[in-house]
Amino acid sequence: MANAYFNLHVPGFEIESHLELQMFHDGGENLHPVFFQRTVTVIKVWDSRQKDTPVVNMEPVEGETKRDCWTVAFGHAFNDQDRCVCAGYDNGDIKLFDLRNMALRWETNIKNGVCSVEFDRKDINMNKLVATSLEGKFHVFDMRTQHPTKGFASVSEKAHKSTIWQVRHLPQNRDIFMTAGGAGNLHLWK
Repeated sequence: MANAYFNLHVPGFEIESHLELQMFHDGGENLHPVFFQRTVTVIKVWDSRQKDTPVVNMEPVEGETKRDCWTVAFGHAFNDQDRCVCAGYDNGDIKLFDLRNMALRWETNIKNGVCSVEFDRKDINMNKLVATSLEGKFHVFDMRTQHPTKGFASVSEKAHKSTIWQVRHLPQNRDIFMTAGGAGNLHLWK
């Protein structure tokens, strides 16, 4: 058995990208893209194999209102071609971008700032998406049931008396997830 030594003082992957604050990154096991976003709503997708330029650059079209992007999640990576990026914004917008078709696939508004979004698993066909908000609510979207005009089927619940800053699914059972509230509360859901 070979020993592996890691130098934690030297980054394994480093890029020079934005002058503004880099807020988030997301990837996954055996998935190469790494996400960086900045507060002026530009979401850039970087591939660790191509460090000099982003592979995707998503930003509002000219004339469209620019909103702060607070969270990004990567998912729908069930094969080598398909990938989606879900972004949550300060005004409650949730946007799902299809990276294969380079198009906005779906959008909705949950009426309050989106603090965290997460797919139940990144490496399968989209199943569930959970979004948390400033008002202490979380929303669970069934990503396999989409109405042509009403969007994805969903349920929401007021779960905390403060902002829900984070959501994370249990890797061993994607029907179980935890929310982290601003008052220090952790709630487990099924």
